[in-house]
Amino acid sequence: GDAVARAAASGVLGPEQVVFLHDLLDLPQAGEWHTLYDAMDNAVRNRGKRAVVETLAADACGNGPTMIIVEDLHWADPQVMGYLSAFATAVARGPGLLVMTSRVDSDPLDAAWRASCRGTPFTTIDLGPLRSDEAMTLAGTFVDATQRIALACIARAGGNPLFLEQLLRNAEEGSGESVPATIQSLVLARMDRLAPLDRQAFQAAAVIGQRFGLALLRHLIDQPDYVCDGLVANALVLPEGEDFLFAHALIQEGAYSTSLRARRRELHRRAAGWFAPNDPVLCAQHLDRAEDEQAPRAYLDAATVQRAAYFTDAALRLVQRGLDIAHNNEDRHALMCLKGELQRDLGDIVESIATYRAAVAAAPDETSLCQSQLGLAEGLRVNEGLAEALALLDEARQTAERHDMVPELARLHHLRGNILFPLGKIEECRSGHEQGLVYARRSGLPEAEARALGGLADAAYAQGRMRSAFEYFSRCVALSREHGFGRIEVANRSMVGFSRIYLNEARQAREDGLAAARAAGLVGQPRAEMLSETIGVFASYELGDAKATRAHLDREMRLIRQLGARRFEAQNLEMRARLLIDDGHRREAAVLLREALAICREVGTQFSAPKALGALSRAVEDNVERVQVLTDGASLLSRGAVGHNHLWFYRDAIEAMLSAGDAAGALSYVAALDSYTRAEPLPWADLFAARGRALAAALQGRPDEALRCSLECVRDALADAGFRSFLPAVVEALAA
Repeated sequence: GDAVARAAASGVLGPEQVVFLHDLLDLPQAGEWHTLYDAMDNAVRNRGKRAVVETLAADACGNGPTMIIVEDLHWADPQVMGYLSAFATAVARGPGLLVMTSRVDSDPLDAAWRASCRGTPFTTIDLGPLRSDEAMTLAGTFVDATQRIALACIARAGGNPLFLEQLLRNAEEGSGESVPATIQSLVLARMDRLAPLDRQAFQAAAVIGQRFGLALLRHLIDQPDYVCDGLVANALVLPEGEDFLFAHALIQEGAYSTSLRARRRELHRRAAGWFAPNDPVLCAQHLDRAEDEQAPRAYLDAATVQRAAYFTDAALRLVQRGLDIAHNNEDRHALMCLKGELQRDLGDIVESIATYRAAVAAAPDETSLCQSQLGLAEGLRVNEGLAEALALLDEARQTAERHDMVPELARLHHLRGNILFPLGKIEECRSGHEQGLVYARRSGLPEAEARALGGLADAAYAQGRMRSAFEYFSRCVALSREHGFGRIEVANRSMVGFSRIYLNEARQAREDGLAAARAAGLVGQPRAEMLSETIGVFASYELGDAKATRAHLDREMRLIRQLGARRFEAQNLEMRARLLIDDGHRREAAVLLREALAICREVGTQFSAPKALGALSRAVEDNVERVQVLTDGASLLSRGAVGHNHLWFYRDAIEAMLSAGDAAGALSYVAALDSYTRAEPLPWADLFAARGRALAAALQGRPDEALRCSLECVRDALADAGFRSFLPAVVEALAA
């Protein structure tokens, strides 16, 4: 904690980088950062941690010449290799030096790793065997190098400094004239001269690993007062803080090989019991070395813990090891399902689908089959296999209901609702999420409840029930924030702003969008960031802030092109056209709108085509063409479209009719807007319907006190809401 505070206070790390330092130091995330970190995908977290490592190393070099030493690189996993590339990049800005050692046959510094270091210069030094004179010099530090036993040790070592050092120590201890032939036989010879308890401890320590703690060693040998003085005196282990290290990895390996297999298995089993409460990964690994039948299940538990701690790559490696040794069908199936989940977490949808297909084929019982069908359907939903996904859910539902699998039913109905949404079956989508919410609350799982609320909000938005949508989205975000469900919060946060606009709270909606964009940018969710910029476009346009609208449009378009989100490209062009209409450039606006409609016809008309036709009705100058455009728009609405299309189309149609001097036409669309929101009245719709009625009455030339009162009420309401661009026509009517 103190190190984090110092790094933040010094300004070396930005506020948004502290979250990654917490992860590196295994410290808990606090407050909003816990939620944001949960929302990040694995790649974003890894990039963030590498950037922090690089920043801290570069700062150290900037404060003075720095050397970073990393030994035994051959044991490094991919994540550690990523940190080392960050070190290498930092020291290149110097003055700094990164020194790494590795076995030649396991050297991980391949071409891809070197490329990741962005041009950092490297020098590789291959350490060959000691020359004769060097070996003689080393031998002279132990015994008379000219003695026959010393010469025999030099000859036997073959230039290996570790082997020579241990041979010479063996000679010092008075082992006679014989010279062991291998490291293993040498370790055995030196071990034989240890006191019995030290010998037992030496072998037990080798089971723990290269580094070991005294408390665990005492536990393994049932000697609560044991100390390592004898092992240290014989230079077999070295003190390292509160722990101990074997003098060399080969000594540890040699000691390990001297134990009988049954004894090693028993020691590993005892070590697993020691680690079980606090370190599920080491527990699983020791059970594995003990050849215990519980090892695959332990790997499953360890991987689950690693996933929860955001170590997705490590979790996947643990699952794979569990699968390598699993013989029990239940264990194999559970591991396969988790593997599919992890692959989806990592964005590898194709591999996740393949894994779940194998899990479906290998399911040992009906309930296991249900769980793997849900996982497969989740992948197919992302990969556009919607028909197959629905069929799988129908099968899984029968099993889940028969066995009253409440959490699975909550997930199933949520998933079903999500699949039905893009198919335009909004009422069925809403029903699915309502059932999902019931099961989520029965299961007592807040995450399932938050997902169900988000699904209900989407359905309400699609049906134009914006007040309900706002309430559902707000509850979803609040519940997600309370429990740290970052991915759910970030995905739904911008939608609070979208629905808030229709409550005539556009100013707050714009703030919602800015906060959502910041959060999405921090966690690396470009789609959520794009939606946040979209709400900025909508809110700024409603507020009559053309400059801010253009800025949001530009940022949104960059994200649209990054994602290839063609539906949003069409809407972006439409909103640009609206600004042109407001500036009087109707012909240029019509060109953009026809381009937007061409994209809509390519990717689907339900999302924004009616809204674009509404804008086009304001851009065209020919009355006949305007009527046809509005007829086409109404036809698209009748076939089904997302709720905002109805609201914007009717407002545009009212405006187009008023501009054309057609009061009766304007009133017909006022009636249509009233009808659409009758089931759930909406402040936005009520305001623009009132504006349309008042302006139509003014157009009909019937000025009276009641009309003036209506116009003044509309003027004041528009001003209160901040809808500046819709005020001039009302002010003009009042002045007439």
